Amino acid sequence: MLSDPGIKDVKIKLGELVKLLRKKKGLSQESLGNQLNLSRITIQNLESGKNATLDTLLIVMQHFGLLHVFYDMLEGQTNNNNYDSLY
Repeated sequence: MLSDPGIKDVKIKLGELVKLLRKKKGLSQESLGNQLNLSRITIQNLESGKNATLDTLLIVMQHFGLLHVFYDMLEGQTNNNNYDSLY
């Protein structure tokens, strides 16, 4: 049985995705950062799986048209009635 990915695994995979999307658009880390009002170092850290803020991740996801995918996943999870009530 496969184990669930760890936080580090997810951060690395997110970084790989951001780098892939950035390169597909022909953008440097600097130009992407400038477009999003973020520093090149922030983009570099995100791409290398280092700590990034939630805001940074959401800004980048929105830029690449992926924010709705994340939102839809959250919406599906919060509407799932299989969770026990906290009250």
